[in-house]
Amino acid sequence: MSFRSTVFVYEFFTGGGHPAGEVRAGLAAEALGMLWALLRDFRSWGAVQTLAALDPRFENRIPGLTRTTLPADEVVCVNPDGHLETYLSLLKKCDAVLIIAPETDGVLSGLTVHAEKAGKPLLSSGSSAAATAGNKALCGRLFCDANLPTPTTLAADFETAPRIAQQLGFPLVIKPIDGVGSEGVIRADSLSSLSAELPKIRKVTSHNEILLQTYVDGVHASVSLLAVNGRFLPLSLNRQLMETTQHFRYLGSAVPFHHKTAGCAMELACSAASLIPGLRGYMGVDLVLTDDSPQLIEINPRLTTSYIALRQVAQANLAQAIWQACINGVLPKTIPLSGEALIYKNNPTSWK
Repeated sequence: MSFRSTVFVYEFFTGGGHPAGEVRAGLAAEALGMLWALLRDFRSWGAVQTLAALDPRFENRIPGLTRTTLPADEVVCVNPDGHLETYLSLLKKCDAVLIIAPETDGVLSGLTVHAEKAGKPLLSSGSSAAATAGNKALCGRLFCDANLPTPTTLAADFETAPRIAQQLGFPLVIKPIDGVGSEGVIRADSLSSLSAELPKIRKVTSHNEILLQTYVDGVHASVSLLAVNGRFLPLSLNRQLMETTQHFRYLGSAVPFHHKTAGCAMELACSAASLIPGLRGYMGVDLVLTDDSPQLIEINPRLTTSYIALRQVAQANLAQAIWQACINGVLPKTIPLSGEALIYKNNPTSWK
């Protein structure tokens, strides 16, 4: 009998990281969607065994998706009060780990540090890369220093934000320094609207530092990348379905996105990712596509929701491609795409 490696796929929220209490429906669907999609691809590949953890609060949040129907070889029930202990114990049982977690408050980089200390091969970015990419202010400075196109961005604290905003001029995008999923991202068209929204941003971040960014009018998009050892393969340009009135809200993705700047956007995403050593596996680079050129917004050093759509059109198994890149250092020459996929994060029937 041949030995099959065990991959621990750990999604933070479904794995017990969500605080005690009621789970928001949108967050539950998005987190479960990424976990389900990746586990399903590993099962379809069939070369490895998979291990996952599931908080009982997430069972049946997607009709029919429970501990017994999640497509993993072993699913461990996890108590939110002891989720870190469960995570550490499951690290001991695996041969490699893929971590999906928010950058907020250093969660992603912290979990990755534990895996690195345990000596487990990573199928996702290293802790230093995750920390750098997760700090939007630092990331923005890297873009500027490399002369890559990006909106003017300044850091401020909640007290000095109104003064900095007046220097930049309106409209502005205001966001937490380490937010995720458009949480706490707002558009301010005046000093009065900024002052009204700042208390709401304060509720979603533990940091006193926030970012003020010139508003770029264009199409919200992302580039999905596969990376290893400083080499990058752009997989697709994705249309981000966004509400962009006063509060930004991510709704879903259309993959692939055919846009006249697609080639430039993918090249720019690779250039941005190359600035951060240690990025590996699957990641997303957010941009705004304007009539003139793409503008870099941020790097998400982890699996993103667009994966759920991309796997529907990819003519290769993406989980296998992640394994080959991170374990064997091999990137495919290309992954052909066929057709188009449209997914909504709150509508599991669109996941297929």
